[in-house]
Amino acid sequence: MLGGLFLSPLSLSSARAESWTNLDGDRTIQAKMIGMWNDQVVLQLNDGRSINVPMDKLIAASRIQAGKIAERLKQDREALTNEIKNAAAIEAASAPDPLPTPPAAPAYQPPVADMAPDEALESIREQFQNGHLVVIYDALPPEYRQKLDGLVRLTLTKLDPNSLAQPLEQLHGLADLVVTRQNWILSEPRLRDHTGGKGDLNATGELIKKFVLPAAGLIRTGLPVDQTGVKKMKEMNFGEWLHQRDDVIAPYAALLLEDYSSPSPQWSVVKTKDETALLEKPGASKARGAGAAGEAASMYGADFPGQNNRSANPTVAFQKVEGFWIPADVAEGFDAWVQEQTDAMEKYNDASMSLSDWLGGQSVAVPSVASTPQPNERRRNSEPNHYDEYEDELDDQYDNPANFDGPADPYESAGAYGEPEGYESFEGAGGRKPSKLEPVAITPAMMGSILQSVGGFQSMCGPLEAATDEASFHTAAEQLIGSIRGLMSLVGT
Repeated sequence: MLGGLFLSPLSLSSARAESWTNLDGDRTIQAKMIGMWNDQVVLQLNDGRSINVPMDKLIAASRIQAGKIAERLKQDREALTNEIKNAAAIEAASAPDPLPTPPAAPAYQPPVADMAPDEALESIREQFQNGHLVVIYDALPPEYRQKLDGLVRLTLTKLDPNSLAQPLEQLHGLADLVVTRQNWILSEPRLRDHTGGKGDLNATGELIKKFVLPAAGLIRTGLPVDQTGVKKMKEMNFGEWLHQRDDVIAPYAALLLEDYSSPSPQWSVVKTKDETALLEKPGASKARGAGAAGEAASMYGADFPGQNNRSANPTVAFQKVEGFWIPADVAEGFDAWVQEQTDAMEKYNDASMSLSDWLGGQSVAVPSVASTPQPNERRRNSEPNHYDEYEDELDDQYDNPANFDGPADPYESAGAYGEPEGYESFEGAGGRKPSKLEPVAITPAMMGSILQSVGGFQSMCGPLEAATDEASFHTAAEQLIGSIRGLMSLVGT
């Protein structure tokens, strides 16, 4: 075939074709070399046909050209192979490399003294929404901050360092597992909505992506063990520690707050009187506003706007202390609260107070893998209308709010400082569910239960840590559904 081809000169045009000349030098064709096989050059003609030309039938220049092209094709094949392997590795990786990090938070602008009350609250709300949780501390009057620093120092002195160190290490272990296995977690079939074949994240998957992952990142990066231990925190005042950690914490906190809360409407001043003010936030429910207005009336009298007609908007009384506006009930009860906490701490010897003594709560027993039936086994073993004791046991263990009740904290609610509003009803406009996540009230007792129980959950995650690929990770996850359910119940989801 080659002889016949060179007997009749061809005029082939191709942008990537090369010139090939026979050994006699009297015939040349234009063709694209696509490979070399068994010491033969594989050429593709302009009409799409392929031919094999023995190397010894070509002149030296064509043979040299063939060798160079063969080397280039080999490199291209290796590059393509590596690209495919890398793509497969990325697809199979437990987490992106490098790990994603949130964008930097806007620069922190702390509140200053002698601002107008509505401007002060709007400033606090904005900084909080930007992830700067330290603003809650900075919004307090200087004397209050000093007393809070003293109370935190006393707490750290009385707290048994080992009672906090081990739970924090275990909590970091769980956070590290979540962050470094995030691809495998989000690919779990239970977290996907397979309706229509799209495979998008379902509601639980979105919760993990928008809340659990940022929270784990905050713990892992913003609160490292070497910066949260008793000894480290005693090296400086609490406020100094908060400011030192703010740059690292703020980006993750902002990411959490982006979907965990919604911007509050701006407060407006109803009336000021001496060093007090009554502020109103538009847009809330009538019942809620009426209650708040009723409380404020006891301080300001019923002649204030909105008191007689029971305004539909909530009103909160504020008091100016050392140039800073704080809720009147906080100003009234702060000293008593500090004294109460101080008296409680003084009962303990130094380095003797346990987590349960400090925060309350209790350790929650975690069912072992062996004792946690698989969902299909439970369904198979349960007849129709059969009472499932296992389900009832889990409900009692994890879902009973009484298990997590702890001492009341007068500072649990921060509604006046821009706590997310608009969750009284889960239905939004037109009956649609709101796009924001419903906030969870995190109490000291709940935190105490989590810290006291985290070791059991971490030990249950051993199979997840040992998993070497996505399939084995999902298999291990199926075995831990009961434990994961228990952990989620601790944070109220």
